[in-house]
Amino acid sequence: MRTKSQTTRSAWGVVIAAAALTLGACDTANDAINAIDDIGNDAEVYYYVSLGTSLSVGVLPDPSGLLLPTDDGYADVLYDRIKPGFEAAGAQPRELRLVKLGCPGETLKKMAEGGSCPYVAGSQLEAAADFLDSNAGNIHLVTIDIGGNDFRNADCIGAEVSDACANDVSNEISMQLAPVLAALRTAAGPDTTIVGMNYYNPYLASWLEGPAGEVLAIQAKGAALFFTNMLTTTYETAGIPLADVATAFGSDNFDLAPPPDELLPVAVANICAFTYMCDTVLGPDIHANRAGYRLIADTFAALLP
Repeated sequence: MRTKSQTTRSAWGVVIAAAALTLGACDTANDAINAIDDIGNDAEVYYYVSLGTSLSVGVLPDPSGLLLPTDDGYADVLYDRIKPGFEAAGAQPRELRLVKLGCPGETLKKMAEGGSCPYVAGSQLEAAADFLDSNAGNIHLVTIDIGGNDFRNADCIGAEVSDACANDVSNEISMQLAPVLAALRTAAGPDTTIVGMNYYNPYLASWLEGPAGEVLAIQAKGAALFFTNMLTTTYETAGIPLADVATAFGSDNFDLAPPPDELLPVAVANICAFTYMCDTVLGPDIHANRAGYRLIADTFAALLP
């Protein structure tokens, strides 16, 4: 028996490959995302819709270091965690399925207008709105992570750190994020649970590069705070709960970590433990590892009804 999560995850792999194909092939791939096959039972089907960046599709490096979407991301972990309870709680038989519509490298502009990944609807936001509208009343949960690539692409934190740049780009992200959240709320309806997230700080890994790197890590902590605070305010204004991943990763905690990492601040030890930023074989890479994705899922789960 094929579950929806398997159908959607397979479709996502087709979409990645379809990026280099003709428009017709892209249409076929997107049709695969939106085709919800009846599994042949009497259960009413509900959906958890995951939106956002590479984190939302569980990108991980394979043994050669190639970054690929996987079934081990935070959305997959969260789905596996909430599915049994959701299905058992129904007075009538019901089934929860995972629909992953995220896109690696997605920015807010491309999420709204398209350009990173192929969607029949034109963009990730339009695809999400179509799906939410078409399945009104049967959307159990929507999660979204977006804005991290916008901040990273601005290069406010590099060989040097610019607080002014971080503040300016954070304000720009806020202005683009607000209408995206409003569109999702309109499409999902007032009673659907939508949860967003902020981000861990990958720049903290510079601490390992010696005294200059330690200074950069401390400065990066301050610059990233502009972004974190902006996300908090924007989601709060939209009335959407925010999974505080930054705090879960201890991104502001520069107390010394417990053994065996007692020579590192907690924030640095955690970025090494939960991402590939300190990995000398598959990194440095900003993506969470499996433990990091589980921690993100934990942070989302804590906010769910």
